[in-house]
Amino acid sequence: MDDRKVVRAARDGDEDAFADLVRRYSGGLHRSVARIVLDEEEAWDVVQMAFVKAWQRLDKYDSRWSFSTWLYRIGTNVAIDLVRSRASRQKAHRAETEHRLRLVGGVDEASARLDHAEVDGVLRDLVRFLTPQQRAAFILREVDDLETAEVAKILGCSAATVRNHIFQARKIMRREIQERFPEFVPEDQRGRK
Repeated sequence: MDDRKVVRAARDGDEDAFADLVRRYSGGLHRSVARIVLDEEEAWDVVQMAFVKAWQRLDKYDSRWSFSTWLYRIGTNVAIDLVRSRASRQKAHRAETEHRLRLVGGVDEASARLDHAEVDGVLRDLVRFLTPQQRAAFILREVDDLETAEVAKILGCSAATVRNHIFQARKIMRREIQERFPEFVPEDQRGRK
């Protein structure tokens, strides 16, 4: 059954239909928000909060759009709020990144020399320098490989803003790679900011 039919059934009070949506999207949503909040366990809390909010707001879902986009927007907003609240309380909490991330443009040769654990460690160190919006845009676009327009819908901003967040994220990460991990920067790019 397609998502729109399942959502209609859930709106009519069919809890099994909503449980089907939870089964369909929990894993993917978890992977995305885990990269934003940098904590696997906390990411499950975010997923749970996102589904609770989605259940409470099913009447506001516009079926012209993909349910997954709507859900990811809710989840991403919850994740960004969590990161912001952490920052305001000055909590520095980091966890393992689940997938190998593509390093910032121009250092692909260096990333080929690293194993997955090294890349995860380097990128975990790098994404902490990004704002929550930059981190979310970078992860959704560059790691999860979503289209810019879909990332814009999820984040509730324009495609130009998404591109700007990604541009700024790459710039920050490139600078941090050069300062913290110069051994992974190709020689012809060393010293460029």
